[in-house]
Amino acid sequence: MKPFSELSAEELAMENLFIRWVRFPDDPPIRSFWENWILKYPSRKDTVDKARELVLIASEWKLDSLSNQEVNSIWGRIRSTLEIRGDRETNTTARTDGNFTIRGIILLIMSVTFLFFIFYFLFSNL
Repeated sequence: MKPFSELSAEELAMENLFIRWVRFPDDPPIRSFWENWILKYPSRKDTVDKARELVLIASEWKLDSLSNQEVNSIWGRIRSTLEIRGDRETNTTARTDGNFTIRGIILLIMSVTFLFFIFYFLFSNL
């Protein structure tokens, strides 16, 4: 596992400790950890802000509030992002396994995991 300081906003938004801090900011030990972490890594503030926004959006999202068109649009953007990243990786010297790059497969797994956490947090509050 990479240290928090090397994670993208999307990766950070999938970390349980980060999610708990965003959803329960009054928990003193967790709040203290993240406040000190931000002081130690001030250059990561934008990443933390973006990750926080992702967690808040996922926490407030209601399955029945999206139309089919919106759901299809979201899946289209996910597919498009994966294709764009795949094209970038194809132009590099990344190892490939058939038609998929290893990084592309990892990105796909991370996306599916992120969606799983979204649904978990949505339905755990019901």
